[in-house]
Amino acid sequence: MLTLGSNIKKARLKLGLTQEELSFQLGVTSQAVSRWESGAGMPDISMIVPLAQTLSVSTDALFGLEQGGTAEVQYMDIKTQLEEIAGSAASRTESALQQCQYLMDLLQKNPSNYVIACCYVESAGNVTRIENFTTNHKKDWQAIREAAIRYGTQVIRFCEDSEWVERTHFALSWIYIHEGNYESAREHINTLPSIASNRLRESLLAQLTSFEHGIDEMKNVLRLNLQHFTRALNKEILYAVEDMSFNDEPQTAIDFALWGIEVMHTLSQNPDMLSYCRGFTRDIYKYIMHADLRAEKYNDAAKHFHELQQEMQHHFDCYQVILNSETESARYDARALRNMRAYTQEFISDRQKEILSLLKQWHGKEKYKKFQTELE
Repeated sequence: MLTLGSNIKKARLKLGLTQEELSFQLGVTSQAVSRWESGAGMPDISMIVPLAQTLSVSTDALFGLEQGGTAEVQYMDIKTQLEEIAGSAASRTESALQQCQYLMDLLQKNPSNYVIACCYVESAGNVTRIENFTTNHKKDWQAIREAAIRYGTQVIRFCEDSEWVERTHFALSWIYIHEGNYESAREHINTLPSIASNRLRESLLAQLTSFEHGIDEMKNVLRLNLQHFTRALNKEILYAVEDMSFNDEPQTAIDFALWGIEVMHTLSQNPDMLSYCRGFTRDIYKYIMHADLRAEKYNDAAKHFHELQQEMQHHFDCYQVILNSETESARYDARALRNMRAYTQEFISDRQKEILSLLKQWHGKEKYKKFQTELE
């Protein structure tokens, strides 16, 4: 079948694989792959799923029944599994190791899947943010790092989807920063988009849409643009708060973080922005409490924990309104809705326990006990 053969060839070339490399991954001869692509032969029915997995496309795409792959579905499935691992692990270190192993198991079955590869690199990047991981788990870290560099390079070279390429550059930057390889970190950072020019595509997309399709469609594009801006601003604030809470004067970190919370409150006055402040709000409060405990302000730390509880409950209540309304749900994409559904009371409780566990780990039993007394 010529359509099937041409689609196999197109997907193979997109990944930068030779016929020999594809045949090796599938356990067939290169002559078999050549026959499939030329239309002189067809793969056995048992090869269709392995072919689709190896080529990072759906089976429908192989047969020409759809144009796109299943990247978004794959990502949401992976994210759900990673969250389940995090929720059941005994510690952040155990969670990080289990998540990396889960993704490595997927990669061994789907070595050319750029979504899985990107998620692996991101998990490796997150590992570097766990205190003392690279010191106390040198053997584990070396294996994780080498695989992350290898698979990250594959994504950057062969993936044509800018989202996964940029996410991979971003994650590799974290890895190099934390190991002190600043030159390599800067090389990856410099490939990422910058707001410095103030000439972003978003600045024109809404106006273009208004001219092409009218004001109602323009509002849809504007909402999406503002959600992206909200997430970018929140990330900038969070990373600064994290660094300041460990390395600056505690009160300086607290003041900056509380200003960041006010920024998020202002953004969230537009309900379309609320879900893009969720995790950032939670993590900023975590670092506020860290700075409180550094300054031995136990009452303030307890007050901020109670504020965090209220914030998380507010998010939960707002998401229930959205999820229970067809009109409101239609305003969000599948990824945003999936994140809202995952924001359950159990999820809230688990994240709060994780924060308390981290504070205990960072400050020791004596300080934590004084904090716990204020909480009660």
